[in-house]
Amino acid sequence: MVGCMLVGTFFSFLLGLVNPKVGNKAGPDWMWAGGRNDLVRSLYFRPDGALRRYGLQGLVLTMGLGSAALIWILQRL
Repeated sequence: MVGCMLVGTFFSFLLGLVNPKVGNKAGPDWMWAGGRNDLVRSLYFRPDGALRRYGLQGLVLTMGLGSAALIWILQRL
C-alpha cells in the first residue's frame, strides 16, 4: 500500500512538471523532508515552487543518470 502511494505521488509529481497550468511545480511541501527549506528542493525549485532557470534540465539529467547508475549497480550484483 505504501509503495503504491509512493509510486502514485512520484508520477503525479512528474506529470505536474510538464503541465503548464500547474504553478507550484515543486509539489506539496509535505513531499520534501525539509518542506520549503529542503536542500534538494532548493537545487531545482525557487521558494514559491517555480522551477529555477535550468531546474527541469537538471532534474531530468539527475533522474536519468541516477537510473542508469542504479541499473549499472544491479547488473554488477
